[in-house]
Amino acid sequence: MTLTHFKKKNQTIEMVDISKKKKTARIAVAESLIKIDKGLYQVLLNDQNLFSNLCATAKIAGVLAAKNTSLQIPLTHQVPIDHITIEFKFLDNEFLKIISSVKSKYTTGLEIEALTAVSTSSITVFDMLKSYKKEIIIQNIQIIKKRGGKNNIG
Repeated sequence: MTLTHFKKKNQTIEMVDISKKKKTARIAVAESLIKIDKGLYQVLLNDQNLFSNLCATAKIAGVLAAKNTSLQIPLTHQVPIDHITIEFKFLDNEFLKIISSVKSKYTTGLEIEALTAVSTSSITVFDMLKSYKKEIIIQNIQIIKKRGGKNNIG
């Protein structure tokens, strides 16, 4: 088996050559779940200022992370991001769901940027809430949609 970042029967690594690919409209959507204590869940649900500030900070962190993905993940391309959204939703009295959606008209996919955004947003939420209760679990980080290239998901 050979992967795209490995050449000569997996002996050398290199950035994938996308120079001959056509630019197309692309989108990638990723999500994560953050399991939190039910008491903390109620605090966030009932204190709109606290929740708004938490989400605003995590959103900024996620946007910055997506824009700088190529500085964090080796062999990724510098993708010009045209639009990014990061949403926060309460779920089942113990979860906070974070969803990132990244769009660009470019020659390569945006999955890594969407995953980086949602991961960094999740870590930021953890960092800001850990003083209340450290039993916070970040889980199920995944791509739920990808459109615009050869292989579509969701």
